[in-house]
Amino acid sequence: MNFKFQSIIPELKKQIAKIVGEENVAQSQSQLLSYARDLWPKLTIELQAGKLPVFPHFIVWPKQTEEVQELVKLAHRNLIPIIPLGAGSGVCGGTVAISGGMTIDLKKMDRIREIDRKSLLLSAEAGVLGEVLERKLNQEGWTLGHFPSSIYCSTLGGWLATRSAGQASSKYGKIEDMVVSLEVVLPNGELLKTRTVPRSSTGPSLNHIFLGSEGTLGIITSATLRLWEYPKKRAFQGFMFPTLGQGLNAIRLMMQAELKPSVLRLYDPVDTFFSSQGTLEEKPKPKKPGLSSKRGVVKNIRKYLPYLYHPSLFNRAIQGFARHSKLILIFEGEPEIVELEQKQAKEICLKSGGLDLGEWPAKNWFKHRYRVSYTMSNAFDLGFFVDTIEVATLWDNLENLYYAMQSAISKQALVMAHFSHAYLQGCSIYFSIAGTGKTLEEKLLCYDKVWKSALDACIKEGGALSHHHGIGLLKAKWLELEQGGASPLLKALKSALDPNQIMNPGKLGI
Repeated sequence: MNFKFQSIIPELKKQIAKIVGEENVAQSQSQLLSYARDLWPKLTIELQAGKLPVFPHFIVWPKQTEEVQELVKLAHRNLIPIIPLGAGSGVCGGTVAISGGMTIDLKKMDRIREIDRKSLLLSAEAGVLGEVLERKLNQEGWTLGHFPSSIYCSTLGGWLATRSAGQASSKYGKIEDMVVSLEVVLPNGELLKTRTVPRSSTGPSLNHIFLGSEGTLGIITSATLRLWEYPKKRAFQGFMFPTLGQGLNAIRLMMQAELKPSVLRLYDPVDTFFSSQGTLEEKPKPKKPGLSSKRGVVKNIRKYLPYLYHPSLFNRAIQGFARHSKLILIFEGEPEIVELEQKQAKEICLKSGGLDLGEWPAKNWFKHRYRVSYTMSNAFDLGFFVDTIEVATLWDNLENLYYAMQSAISKQALVMAHFSHAYLQGCSIYFSIAGTGKTLEEKLLCYDKVWKSALDACIKEGGALSHHHGIGLLKAKWLELEQGGASPLLKALKSALDPNQIMNPGKLGI
């Protein structure tokens, strides 16, 4: 759609300020730049090359649902694109303002409205940061059980909009398993509140229309979710398997025995090789100067790295001697149940050929479980790009999908993977990739080739092209292939709810 609101921007700013207050609307270039992208690595590469993303025209911080309604009504009347934003930590371009417009940042809507201790329910606003929410719950003896690695820099609303999955999903479920009801501002500004009941048989679930919709169908302003009592005991366990297949067989048997580990992560041989979680206890190491103090070294590395780095050779060399796969397990909850589950899991792993590593690998992982979100900048500083690709499939197709995607990616980038978010029927694969190029243009070309090769292979082999990061702009062109003819239904729903096409244009391919 061709949006033509630019001629009335000064007047629009006055109307926005009237709704939220002048202190809660911004248009400075520095603020617009900081809100023009999320953490999609491709945008970081483009920024390094001097290519700026499209800026939104306004940044707005509402403090209550009624203000969101008025902002959406204003946008609806004047055909202003709306980009809902939580914390901007997505990695798929889900908050990029491709047509400009109004970015509505919900972080000032961060209240916990109610904790229902009898029904074990939490009602909270969409802008609350995950770590803040979890700490407040822990202080009162509860947990949500949702721990994405981005928990320090992601919000409840972002989790809902992308159908997020946390590190403890094998026990507590994914975000959609926790949701009981939603409050959503529709594209015309009306407010929808789904009913807070344990279950209903009253037609299609309205909750699931908006979960994973990435802001294209409305703005989720609050949610009611299930709560768990904070675990009384936590047990840690690690195993090493001679082959990846034996490790996968062990986690399949555990899930199909209906064990509920809170954390279950099997590293492929390459990830096992590179993993910082060893089998020996860490010893304190003297602090070393950071990259910022070694600019000359970094500059030389960035200069010569593309000529020395040959990912296909590097992958083959590592895969040639890296054979073993490491598994970490964490059980938590009532002490008696934890003890029984850990005992049964140990029996399954030993029968599957696993070597008992004790508790240290899992304890060490738990200590550093959020570190990955804060280490990517070092790789970019050295001239690499890094990214992650998370897919899923059934058990009888899991190794086939893994090897097909590994082969497709390895021609362009270093690739490793771990398996987590397991089910009775299958499991997700979480690939980590690192690539580069002699120029920034070559780096961008390499990045695009990696993703095309990976997702083409995923679709061909019958995998789900995203398990929990969502679609955004990055994966939109593959979504129709996966949906198997259902794309017109999604587009029809979009047209019915948002006839002016103002809600987060371009995401999900709609």
